[in-house]
Amino acid sequence: MKKVLVLSLGLVLVALMSGVPALADSTIVYDDPANLHIGPGAGTTCATGCGSDPNTIGTTGFDIYYNSQGSGNLAIGDPFYVIVATPVYTGSTNSPTVGGTATLISPYPGGSSTTVNVGGAQTGTEMTSANSGTIKSVYDAVGITLNTNNSFSFVNMVACDNGTAGCANGSLLGSNAPLFGVNIVGFDVSFFSIGTTNFNPGDLLDFTGTLPIGSYVAAVGVNGTEAWAVPFTESGLVTGVPEPSSLLMLGAGLLGMALLASRRSLTA
Repeated sequence: MKKVLVLSLGLVLVALMSGVPALADSTIVYDDPANLHIGPGAGTTCATGCGSDPNTIGTTGFDIYYNSQGSGNLAIGDPFYVIVATPVYTGSTNSPTVGGTATLISPYPGGSSTTVNVGGAQTGTEMTSANSGTIKSVYDAVGITLNTNNSFSFVNMVACDNGTAGCANGSLLGSNAPLFGVNIVGFDVSFFSIGTTNFNPGDLLDFTGTLPIGSYVAAVGVNGTEAWAVPFTESGLVTGVPEPSSLLMLGAGLLGMALLASRRSLTA
Protein backbone atom coordinates (compact mmCIF):
# COMPACT_ATOMS: atom_id res chain seq x y z
CA MET A 1 0.00 0.00 0.00
CA LYS A 2 1.37 3.40 -0.96
CA LYS A 3 2.24 5.61 1.95
CA VAL A 4 2.94 9.30 1.47
CA LEU A 5 4.88 10.62 4.41
CA VAL A 6 7.04 13.65 5.07
CA LEU A 7 10.73 13.49 5.86
CA SER A 8 12.60 16.47 7.29
CA LEU A 9 16.34 16.12 6.77
CA GLY A 10 18.59 17.85 9.30
CA LEU A 11 21.85 16.89 7.59
CA VAL A 12 24.08 19.77 8.58
CA LEU A 13 25.71 17.63 11.29
CA VAL A 14 26.07 14.69 8.91
CA ALA A 15 27.63 16.95 6.28
CA LEU A 16 30.20 18.26 8.72
CA MET A 17 31.12 14.71 9.76
CA SER A 18 31.22 13.18 6.29
CA GLY A 19 32.39 15.94 4.02
CA VAL A 20 29.33 15.78 1.76
CA PRO A 21 27.59 19.01 0.74
CA ALA A 22 25.24 20.23 3.46
CA LEU A 23 21.51 20.00 2.80
CA ALA A 24 19.54 22.77 4.44
CA ASP A 25 16.75 21.60 6.73
CA SER A 26 13.87 21.15 4.30
CA THR A 27 10.71 19.20 3.70
CA ILE A 28 11.22 16.13 1.54
CA VAL A 29 8.46 13.94 0.12
CA TYR A 30 8.90 10.42 1.47
CA ASP A 31 6.93 8.33 -1.01
CA ASP A 32 6.94 4.77 0.27
CA PRO A 33 8.90 3.43 3.24
CA ALA A 34 9.01 -0.06 1.75
CA ASN A 35 10.90 0.94 -1.41
CA LEU A 36 14.32 0.06 0.05
CA HIS A 37 14.93 -3.47 1.33
CA ILE A 38 17.92 -4.99 3.15
CA GLY A 39 18.62 -8.60 2.16
CA PRO A 40 21.31 -11.24 2.79
CA GLY A 41 23.14 -10.59 -0.48
CA ALA A 42 22.96 -11.03 -4.26
CA GLY A 43 22.07 -14.56 -5.33
CA THR A 44 20.11 -15.41 -2.18
CA THR A 45 16.39 -16.14 -2.06
CA CYS A 46 15.61 -13.05 0.01
CA ALA A 47 17.86 -10.61 -1.84
CA THR A 48 14.82 -8.72 -3.16
CA GLY A 49 12.54 -9.23 -0.17
CA CYS A 50 11.05 -11.83 2.15
CA GLY A 51 8.83 -9.68 4.38
CA SER A 52 10.31 -11.16 7.54
CA ASP A 53 9.97 -7.98 9.64
CA PRO A 54 12.98 -7.67 10.07
CA ASN A 55 14.91 -9.76 7.54
CA THR A 56 17.75 -11.97 8.77
CA ILE A 57 21.22 -11.55 7.25
CA GLY A 58 24.66 -13.03 7.84
CA THR A 59 27.80 -11.58 9.38
CA THR A 60 29.82 -11.10 6.17
CA GLY A 61 27.55 -9.36 3.69
CA PHE A 62 24.17 -7.90 2.75
CA ASP A 63 22.39 -6.09 -0.07
CA ILE A 64 20.18 -3.07 -0.62
CA TYR A 65 17.40 -3.63 -3.18
CA TYR A 66 15.23 -0.86 -4.63
CA ASN A 67 11.61 -2.02 -5.04
CA SER A 68 9.73 -0.10 -7.72
CA GLN A 69 6.42 0.00 -5.86
CA GLY A 70 4.53 3.21 -5.10
CA SER A 71 5.29 6.55 -6.75
CA GLY A 72 8.36 8.75 -6.86
CA ASN A 73 10.61 6.08 -8.33
CA LEU A 74 13.61 8.30 -8.96
CA ALA A 75 17.32 7.51 -8.94
CA ILE A 76 18.75 7.70 -5.40
CA GLY A 77 22.12 9.02 -4.45
CA ASP A 78 22.70 12.50 -3.02
CA PRO A 79 23.28 11.78 -0.20
CA PHE A 80 23.07 8.01 0.17
CA TYR A 81 24.11 6.12 3.35
CA VAL A 82 24.16 2.59 4.69
CA ILE A 83 23.70 2.55 8.47
CA VAL A 84 24.82 -0.17 10.91
CA ALA A 85 23.61 -0.22 14.53
CA THR A 86 25.52 -2.63 16.78
CA PRO A 87 24.16 -3.73 20.18
CA VAL A 88 26.03 -2.65 23.31
CA TYR A 89 26.25 -5.16 26.17
CA THR A 90 28.90 -6.64 28.44
CA GLY A 91 31.59 -8.11 26.19
CA SER A 92 30.11 -6.75 22.93
CA THR A 93 32.13 -5.91 19.83
CA ASN A 94 31.06 -2.60 18.33
CA SER A 95 33.33 -2.05 15.36
CA PRO A 96 31.45 -3.13 12.22
CA THR A 97 33.15 -2.85 8.86
CA VAL A 98 31.72 -2.41 5.38
CA GLY A 99 33.91 -3.15 2.36
CA GLY A 100 35.43 -0.18 0.53
CA THR A 101 33.52 -1.08 -2.63
CA ALA A 102 30.07 -2.49 -3.40
CA THR A 103 28.75 -4.09 -6.57
CA LEU A 104 25.86 -2.32 -8.30
CA ILE A 105 23.78 -4.73 -10.39
CA SER A 106 21.42 -2.84 -12.73
CA PRO A 107 18.83 -4.22 -13.04
CA TYR A 108 18.83 -7.20 -10.69
CA PRO A 109 19.05 -10.02 -11.51
CA GLY A 110 20.93 -10.35 -14.77
CA GLY A 111 21.92 -6.74 -15.34
CA SER A 112 25.32 -5.16 -15.78
CA SER A 113 27.65 -4.94 -12.77
CA THR A 114 29.68 -1.86 -11.83
CA THR A 115 31.82 -1.04 -8.81
CA VAL A 116 30.71 1.67 -6.39
CA ASN A 117 32.96 3.19 -3.74
CA VAL A 118 31.89 3.09 -0.08
CA GLY A 119 33.18 5.65 2.43
CA GLY A 120 34.80 4.86 5.75
CA ALA A 121 32.87 4.47 8.99
CA GLN A 122 31.46 7.63 10.58
CA THR A 123 29.96 7.78 14.04
CA GLY A 124 26.42 8.71 14.97
CA THR A 125 24.76 9.09 18.36
CA GLU A 126 24.38 5.99 20.54
CA MET A 127 20.77 4.87 20.90
CA THR A 128 19.70 4.09 24.48
CA SER A 129 16.51 3.74 26.45
CA ALA A 130 17.29 7.04 28.18
CA ASN A 131 17.54 9.09 24.97
CA SER A 132 14.80 7.29 23.01
CA GLY A 133 12.53 10.33 23.38
CA THR A 134 14.85 12.37 21.14
CA ILE A 135 16.80 9.68 19.27
CA LYS A 136 13.66 7.94 18.07
CA SER A 137 15.25 5.91 15.28
CA VAL A 138 18.58 5.05 13.66
CA TYR A 139 17.97 8.02 11.36
CA ASP A 140 17.88 10.44 14.29
CA ALA A 141 21.17 8.88 15.37
CA VAL A 142 22.86 10.09 12.16
CA GLY A 143 21.20 13.50 12.13
CA ILE A 144 18.15 12.73 9.97
CA THR A 145 14.78 13.49 11.55
CA LEU A 146 11.65 11.77 10.23
CA ASN A 147 8.46 13.77 10.69
CA THR A 148 6.50 10.59 11.09
CA ASN A 149 6.29 7.60 13.42
CA ASN A 150 9.24 5.48 12.35
CA SER A 151 9.34 1.93 13.63
CA PHE A 152 13.14 1.74 13.72
CA SER A 153 13.22 2.41 17.47
CA PHE A 154 15.41 1.23 20.34
CA VAL A 155 12.48 -0.73 21.82
CA ASN A 156 11.75 -2.64 18.60
CA MET A 157 15.42 -3.36 18.01
CA VAL A 158 15.91 -4.83 21.49
CA ALA A 159 12.71 -6.89 21.13
CA CYS A 160 13.95 -8.81 18.07
CA ASP A 161 17.50 -9.15 19.40
CA ASN A 162 16.15 -10.64 22.66
CA GLY A 163 13.23 -12.55 21.10
CA THR A 164 10.47 -10.99 23.19
CA ALA A 165 6.80 -10.75 22.25
CA GLY A 166 7.28 -7.27 20.75
CA CYS A 167 9.13 -8.76 17.75
CA ALA A 168 6.90 -9.31 14.71
CA ASN A 169 9.23 -11.92 13.20
CA GLY A 170 8.03 -15.17 14.75
CA SER A 171 11.19 -17.04 13.76
CA LEU A 172 13.18 -14.83 16.16
CA LEU A 173 11.11 -15.37 19.30
CA GLY A 174 12.55 -16.88 22.46
CA SER A 175 15.81 -18.81 22.22
CA ASN A 176 15.80 -18.36 18.43
CA ALA A 177 16.77 -14.72 18.92
CA PRO A 178 20.37 -13.76 18.16
CA LEU A 179 20.93 -12.29 21.64
CA PHE A 180 18.38 -14.16 23.75
CA GLY A 181 18.77 -13.31 27.43
CA VAL A 182 21.42 -10.60 26.82
CA ASN A 183 21.02 -7.24 28.57
CA ILE A 184 21.34 -4.72 25.74
CA VAL A 185 21.97 -1.20 27.04
CA GLY A 186 22.35 0.63 23.75
CA PHE A 187 23.19 0.58 20.05
CA ASP A 188 26.31 2.19 18.62
CA VAL A 189 25.47 3.67 15.22
CA SER A 190 27.91 3.89 12.31
CA PHE A 191 27.16 5.12 8.80
CA PHE A 192 28.96 4.84 5.46
CA SER A 193 28.46 6.98 2.35
CA ILE A 194 27.60 5.15 -0.87
CA GLY A 195 29.29 6.64 -3.94
CA THR A 196 26.50 6.61 -6.51
CA THR A 197 23.82 9.06 -7.63
CA ASN A 198 22.22 6.52 -9.94
CA PHE A 199 20.57 3.79 -7.85
CA ASN A 200 17.34 3.09 -9.73
CA PRO A 201 14.23 0.94 -9.17
CA GLY A 202 15.09 -2.70 -9.78
CA ASP A 203 18.77 -2.17 -8.91
CA LEU A 204 20.70 -4.00 -6.19
CA LEU A 205 23.84 -3.01 -4.29
CA ASP A 206 25.84 -5.96 -2.92
CA PHE A 207 28.11 -5.31 0.09
CA THR A 208 30.73 -7.23 2.04
CA GLY A 209 31.75 -6.55 5.63
CA THR A 210 32.06 -7.84 9.17
CA LEU A 211 28.90 -7.36 11.18
CA PRO A 212 28.51 -8.32 14.87
CA ILE A 213 25.66 -10.64 15.78
CA GLY A 214 22.54 -8.67 16.70
CA SER A 215 23.41 -5.66 14.51
CA TYR A 216 20.84 -3.91 12.32
CA VAL A 217 21.45 -2.60 8.80
CA ALA A 218 19.46 0.26 7.25
CA ALA A 219 19.87 2.77 4.43
CA VAL A 220 18.62 6.22 3.43
CA GLY A 221 18.92 8.09 0.16
CA VAL A 222 17.73 11.34 -1.41
CA ASN A 223 17.07 12.75 -4.86
CA GLY A 224 16.17 16.43 -4.79
CA THR A 225 12.80 16.60 -3.04
CA GLU A 226 12.31 12.83 -2.85
CA ALA A 227 13.69 10.62 -0.08
CA TRP A 228 13.67 6.95 0.86
CA ALA A 229 14.60 5.28 4.15
CA VAL A 230 14.49 1.59 5.10
CA PRO A 231 11.76 0.99 7.71
CA PHE A 232 12.29 -1.50 10.53
CA THR A 233 10.09 -4.01 8.68
CA GLU A 234 12.54 -4.11 5.75
CA SER A 235 15.78 -3.81 7.72
CA GLY A 236 18.46 -6.48 8.09
CA LEU A 237 19.14 -8.16 11.46
CA VAL A 238 22.43 -10.03 11.73
CA THR A 239 21.76 -13.51 13.09
CA GLY A 240 24.72 -15.33 11.54
CA VAL A 241 22.36 -18.14 10.47
CA PRO A 242 22.30 -18.96 6.73
CA GLU A 243 18.99 -18.34 4.99
CA PRO A 244 16.97 -21.48 4.02
CA SER A 245 18.35 -21.67 0.47
CA SER A 246 21.91 -21.64 1.78
CA LEU A 247 21.09 -24.40 4.24
CA LEU A 248 19.58 -26.47 1.44
CA MET A 249 22.69 -26.06 -0.68
CA LEU A 250 24.88 -27.02 2.28
CA GLY A 251 22.73 -30.07 2.96
CA ALA A 252 22.83 -31.11 -0.69
CA GLY A 253 26.60 -30.79 -0.70
CA LEU A 254 26.99 -32.91 2.42
CA LEU A 255 24.64 -35.53 1.01
CA GLY A 256 26.61 -35.64 -2.23
CA MET A 257 29.86 -36.13 -0.32
CA ALA A 258 28.31 -38.94 1.72
CA LEU A 259 27.05 -40.73 -1.42
CA LEU A 260 30.45 -40.37 -3.09
CA ALA A 261 32.19 -41.81 -0.02
CA SER A 262 29.70 -44.68 0.06
CA ARG A 263 30.29 -45.51 -3.60
CA ARG A 264 34.07 -45.52 -3.11
CA SER A 265 33.67 -47.84 -0.13
CA LEU A 266 31.58 -50.28 -2.16
CA THR A 267 34.05 -50.17 -5.05
CA ALA A 268 36.90 -50.97 -2.66
